[in-house]
Amino acid sequence: MKKEAVQRAFMAFVFAVSCVISAHGQATTGNIRAVVTDQTGAVVAGAKVTLTRKSTGGTQTAETNNSGQFEFNNLQPSDDYSVSVEAPNFKNLSLTNIRVSVNQTTDIPVQLVPGLVTESVTVTAGGVELVDTTSANLSKAFSSRQVVELAQTTAGPAGSPAGVNNLALLAPNVTSSGGVGVGTGGSVGGQRPRNNNFVVDGVDNNDKSITGPQSYISPEEVAEFTLLQNQFSAEFARSNGGNFLTVTKSGSNDYHGTGYGFFRNRYLNALDTIQKNAGVTRNKDDGDLFMPRSDYFRGGFNIGGPVLIPHFGEGGPVVTSGKDRLFFFTSYERVQTGSAASAGGLVTPTAAGFATLGTISGLSATNLGVFNQFVPVAPFNDQGTISVLGRDVPVGNVAFAAPNFFKQNHAVTNFDYLPSSTTQHHIRFTFTNGADIDNLANLPVFFVPIPSKQRLFSYTLNHSFSERLINETRLAFRRSSQSFPVPGFNFPGLTVFPNIILDDLGLNIGPDPNAPQFGIENNYQIVNNLTWLKNNHTFKFGGDFRWIISPQSFRNAFVETMSTCRPNNSCETSRRMHLANGMRATTSTTETKRCCTRLLKTTGGFVQTLR
Repeated sequence: MKKEAVQRAFMAFVFAVSCVISAHGQATTGNIRAVVTDQTGAVVAGAKVTLTRKSTGGTQTAETNNSGQFEFNNLQPSDDYSVSVEAPNFKNLSLTNIRVSVNQTTDIPVQLVPGLVTESVTVTAGGVELVDTTSANLSKAFSSRQVVELAQTTAGPAGSPAGVNNLALLAPNVTSSGGVGVGTGGSVGGQRPRNNNFVVDGVDNNDKSITGPQSYISPEEVAEFTLLQNQFSAEFARSNGGNFLTVTKSGSNDYHGTGYGFFRNRYLNALDTIQKNAGVTRNKDDGDLFMPRSDYFRGGFNIGGPVLIPHFGEGGPVVTSGKDRLFFFTSYERVQTGSAASAGGLVTPTAAGFATLGTISGLSATNLGVFNQFVPVAPFNDQGTISVLGRDVPVGNVAFAAPNFFKQNHAVTNFDYLPSSTTQHHIRFTFTNGADIDNLANLPVFFVPIPSKQRLFSYTLNHSFSERLINETRLAFRRSSQSFPVPGFNFPGLTVFPNIILDDLGLNIGPDPNAPQFGIENNYQIVNNLTWLKNNHTFKFGGDFRWIISPQSFRNAFVETMSTCRPNNSCETSRRMHLANGMRATTSTTETKRCCTRLLKTTGGFVQTLR
């Protein structure tokens, strides 16, 4: 008696733990379920049910229980499933074009008609979207065709990970983020966008800085996108906003592929009214008035089908087709943009001004040399003069085209191996390399590319121990890295190039003040979900373990030194230490020395401002 009580307590503990840890398991598959009845409404027990997927030829079998119910779980999203039901004294029934969506159970109507087993009745579902009557989930699914053809998937900046997720705005109960906070994907059910959750092939795809997708997925690679809204089950308990679930494509028994391309540039574009009013022309001889660069390209290809397996040894074919067993899908996409943006608002000395600066004694020769090397010459004296040690230096506006570009290479490779009707292996790999440009520096010569890299790998094993016990195991790894470097210019006497801020000119000579910095995220994930069918009940247990390693570096402090001229020809020097948390420590000293100028305000305290 005591032993039985201990066993019951242990089973209760295991059940409780399983229910708790199932809060983060992520579904990438769907289910099909039905109750088989005859024309009088009586259930038909012991009927043989066969599930077939047309594209891969994969089959599964089941038998209706005493309640006439059958269920197939862990099915890949598709709209080409068929179900056939056989029972003694009834005509065979076939239902075709059944659609399976991510995280949904498709209930199909199955009613047998008395007759000979050699007779058959065929019903076509037509791939229609059925209402989920088995759970309280509120969701909206988009097929691969909708993902490609709806314009929302290419909205936003080129190469933006938001792409496919923008389809959520077409679903009810979803609005644009507006003023409710940062994040991606819109406001779902009135929640902040920060509360959204992004999943690709069951793998966590959340940016840890501000909520949004991290790895890019092209619309051409998506088998199905599903927005899971409020009232979702415990396995989606990571966030209380929307769950954005993306599943990539698989191969099939037939070879299918697509190629696509879209481009535009300034030579194909007409001048708009604003450009015409500004005097922009299509004539290259007009110099700066020639239409600015504006280029965009997006193109790629994909192909999928059975894997050709080489045959070694004597006799037989050279290669063997993996039809019905081994499939592949691969995709490549290139996205790039190029435009010209003016730095704008720069005031620099004219040629005469530079000549005057070279004749003023008492200025730092090092700083003046850097100034002459990087600061452009103003063509006209249209901004008056500034005073440097009592000498007037003529200055003027200067404008020039600054580089601005983005490029991205993206690839996906998927493999699916179906050795039997009870076991499935799925391998997913996503590769993305991008490069933007850091244009926060004042002068374009200090603009540098911002490299960004993402990798996502997952292996999923689905195995049916029996018709009533199905297990799903997933191992995943995701890596993301982004770096904000500084250009490799040398500054005499220093190991790094500082920032020289010139107040009178409103000019900053140097790289992005927030650089250099970098961030890396390594995300390891292990997921296991176990489904148990017991009579008319379905129990699901699972767990999701994540280990994140994320080294990063940020330039979080600097010293700002500035000198202010006083009427008594003294200099007051203030030094402020800026910390990452916004605190400042300020000290001031007054020296009765001759001020040289208000021209130089420095970061790093290296400019010789006193003499």
